Amino acid sequence: MQAEGLVLAGGRSTRMGGMHKGILTYRKETFTQRIIKELQKETVRVRISYGSEIRKDSSVCPVVTDLYPGCGPIGGIHAGLKACECGWLAVAACDMPFLKAELFCCLKQKISDAEEKGGLYDGVVPVLDGRLHPLAAIYRTGTAKLFEEQIRAGNYRIRDALKRLNIFYADLSGQKIFEEMLQNINTTEEYERLVRDG
Repeated sequence: MQAEGLVLAGGRSTRMGGMHKGILTYRKETFTQRIIKELQKETVRVRISYGSEIRKDSSVCPVVTDLYPGCGPIGGIHAGLKACECGWLAVAACDMPFLKAELFCCLKQKISDAEEKGGLYDGVVPVLDGRLHPLAAIYRTGTAKLFEEQIRAGNYRIRDALKRLNIFYADLSGQKIFEEMLQNINTTEEYERLVRDG
């Protein structure tokens, strides 16, 4: 499976007091830099989605801006899918500093195994204890059309889009390695704890 990577870095970071989560640092690297490095291990190219406002970052990755600004993560995923030159797009939110390439390797394997059994899927989304993680997932680039339909209808809920797609849900519950990888850092308190404990 050939895939490109996309770092979703266009959020407003309201619960972080306006501090952009992608430029927060952990172990001398920004969250964005850490995720780019991991995505590069499993994809042929990595882009960064900044919504409509391009933020400063030390990466040399090409930038994607939303074709439909102000829609949240669904707008970033749609723009990434439209720009993608491979059959698949691996997406990762910039607030997951523990994310590793192993997650995407695992997801690739699970959807490949499922399709070998005769299925044809639009993407693979990890699930932990019943909770979906659509911002750390892999989507077929052909799904761009449906995401655009959803946006144009004024519905920006990614989960509603997933219901209209044939998604393979990879249950990773009970696997602590993936539980850590899929942790989000959303608030100043969580970030302060990360720095203190890290």
